[in-house]
Amino acid sequence: MKSIHWLVPYKVKEPKDISLSNIASIRLRTSLFNLPFFNEYKLTINESIDDLGKIDFLFISKFPGNREDLLTNWFNIIDNHRKNRKKIFFDYTDHHLDKETLPGQFYRASLNSNDQIITSSVKLKNHLNPNFKNITIIEDPIEIQIQKVKKSKESSFLFFGHHTNLKYLFNLINNWNWNSKIQSNLIIQTSEEGMDEIRNQSQHISNPPNLNIQFQLWSIENMLKASANVSGVIIPGDISDERKNGVSHNRLITAFALGLPVAATRYESYLEFDHQFVDIDNQTEFENFLQNPSLYSSRAEMAQKKVKNYTQEMIAKKWLNLIR
Repeated sequence: MKSIHWLVPYKVKEPKDISLSNIASIRLRTSLFNLPFFNEYKLTINESIDDLGKIDFLFISKFPGNREDLLTNWFNIIDNHRKNRKKIFFDYTDHHLDKETLPGQFYRASLNSNDQIITSSVKLKNHLNPNFKNITIIEDPIEIQIQKVKKSKESSFLFFGHHTNLKYLFNLINNWNWNSKIQSNLIIQTSEEGMDEIRNQSQHISNPPNLNIQFQLWSIENMLKASANVSGVIIPGDISDERKNGVSHNRLITAFALGLPVAATRYESYLEFDHQFVDIDNQTEFENFLQNPSLYSSRAEMAQKKVKNYTQEMIAKKWLNLIR
């Protein structure tokens, strides 16, 4: 039986535990290897490896921005695996290669032109060209059952995301339409780290009087519960931010799977769903969305037909093809 090891930036007791990660790119992608498609392989997932010689396929997940202690260990693992003339697969889901960040340092020192690199979007692949040749695009899957589309006129919305996306939300809140007579509600769901950032930045956020905000920890359970009580999802971003403009479509397809109309920044990976979500950076469109999100429910219904192409089973087959 051949073996697969995923290097992830924290300790994991059992491979199935990876499905509890609050880092979407790790949870959505690495957890696919727990599906029956991979039963013919021995799977291990951890921040280190006990016996590298027994590993046939080495997968490297997202390198964190706060674990400098992992650098030397991961460099050694990668170098030794190469010496064994075995393939290395880098799952590259944020663009750090030319950034002065800890992940940037890691990728500049470890990526090799002969490695297999997997990106979650065409834009990320383009960021890596022409320096790397073995690049495969594998999209993120949906991780929830597709819900019936909701049609509510209430101005009540949900934001969910990693703490690195909060700066875009803060900017949106600071530019919210203060003169609108519409009273809106916004549920913000993020990680513990995101909650800390919210507390630290609270004095810099101008909360409009017509916007009520509620903060919650993100989990699939909490997200599903909140989605039953809101009318739409907002996904603000910045297409000029090279680190983030190669994002996968995971939050967008999750929002559609929740059965909710969406207002989002027009990231390149989102454009498969062009005309099915509102341009959040177009003030007129966004204000219309805030006033009556149910007007956009039919767009969510259209989008759900495409979302069905990204089930975990369909995406897992793409990963399996890499090693067969």
